[in-house]
Amino acid sequence: MLDLLIRNGFVVDGTGKPGFAADVGIKDGRIVALGKVDEPAARVLDADGCAVAPGFIDIHSHTDEMVLANPRCESKSTQGVTLEVSGNCGDSSAPRGGKQPHTDGSSWLKECGITASWRSMSEFLDVLDSNPMAINFATLVGHGTVREVAVGYDDRVPTDEELDEMRRLVQEAMEAGAFGVSTGLIYPPGCYASTEEVIELCKVAARYRGIYATHMRNEAEAVVEAVEEALRIGRESGAGVQISHHKACGVKNWGLVKESLALIDAARAQGTDVFADQYPYIATSTGLGIMLPNWAHDGGTKALVARLSDPVQRAAIREAVMQDTEHGYISASGGWDTVVLSSLKKEHNKYCEGLSIARIAERLNKHPVDTALDLLLDEGGGIGMMHFVIGEDDVNTVMRHPAVVIGSDATARTFEGPMTKGKPHPRAYGTFARVLGKYTRDDGILTLEQAVAKMTGMPARRLGIVDRGTIARSNWADLTIFDPGAIEDTATFENPVRAAGGIRYVIVNGEAILEDGAFTGAMPGKVLRHGR
Repeated sequence: MLDLLIRNGFVVDGTGKPGFAADVGIKDGRIVALGKVDEPAARVLDADGCAVAPGFIDIHSHTDEMVLANPRCESKSTQGVTLEVSGNCGDSSAPRGGKQPHTDGSSWLKECGITASWRSMSEFLDVLDSNPMAINFATLVGHGTVREVAVGYDDRVPTDEELDEMRRLVQEAMEAGAFGVSTGLIYPPGCYASTEEVIELCKVAARYRGIYATHMRNEAEAVVEAVEEALRIGRESGAGVQISHHKACGVKNWGLVKESLALIDAARAQGTDVFADQYPYIATSTGLGIMLPNWAHDGGTKALVARLSDPVQRAAIREAVMQDTEHGYISASGGWDTVVLSSLKKEHNKYCEGLSIARIAERLNKHPVDTALDLLLDEGGGIGMMHFVIGEDDVNTVMRHPAVVIGSDATARTFEGPMTKGKPHPRAYGTFARVLGKYTRDDGILTLEQAVAKMTGMPARRLGIVDRGTIARSNWADLTIFDPGAIEDTATFENPVRAAGGIRYVIVNGEAILEDGAFTGAMPGKVLRHGR
């Protein structure tokens, strides 16, 4: 007898091929029957009028250790995600220690009463194994995290001994099951690394057939040059390249994605293994501190705060940011009107959430640059922001490209509690539903089959996962059943904490974790280890 039988569905199998009417039979967590299935089953689900797709794979997430505080991964599972891939943008939950500043984990972990007890990647994944979770989890190892442990936050070239230690840490993470190395080359300390340093670490990942996922050094006026650097790293290290959240930021740079995508096409034609991913929104989300020059972050957050407190150093920082405001990136991006603050810690600054720096400056009767610097100092250097700098035509262009997959670039958040504070980017709650609703059904940018493939089969192949991502006999039964006519993202920039609509069932390893928007309580998720 089957454990579960899904009848009358329109199967979109994740390969990109045309969908077809079929039943899906599941036994012991795997798909064992596909087509007209007459076997008896312990439970039957009627998928009439619905698409039956593989569970969505969020190839670019930032959930990391927060899966311990949010084991249902609520904002992702409610939009059909069955696998989170964390450790992106150079930042991973492990390794820890060495010259890295001491931390017991994120502030959210502390609020939830959870202590980060691990040091190595192996220990971190073992901790996840011992904690039930609703969906599957995989991770990359962050170059920035590795550099923190071996070098610290210093703006300098690592010594030979430190580079050897970084290689060792990457090797240890790969042997533990990491799927590759990621970089965040706009963030400290990753921004202090040379191309050659990254190549050396990616050589280690390549020996284990891991990928190189990169938040590139520039996503604005030098985006084409940044793609060239990423391709060089892939060629010289032997690692497959994954260009993260591909875009060209700033009105003056819109359209450059045509050149960058042409570079990707040329590289692929020459045999380079390169893909990109994308979230379907016109705003980025990161920390306000990236508006400051890299040297201001040398030595870490405490050093940054000290510089902001020192009149001479603050004047130098202000001058650099003023140059960007008048002639550089901020000017090209549309000015301080496009920079909207999303999260601040101190109660007296909470009014800023959802307001642009320009609007706050107007209220305070200050220059926008002084407003930004004052707030950063008051908040200890950490402020979340959204930056409205992406062109809608560019979103469409990137989405259509055959080597682009979908990723949220977001943490899995909850619907209540500390993870709903501020104004989080709606991509955490709506990415996959938005692609299927707005961009597929409504705008026709993709066909249903193309969209599903970009969320399932393509990212699975990119990661080297052979038994997930498509609906086929013997594959694990990770499935999302949705109504193509009703699926939609309801999360907005003004009201982001809203669940996607149109998702009927989400099934992980053969067990339903979501039924008509309600969690079942099942926790069948697994930790996936590369090469296991």
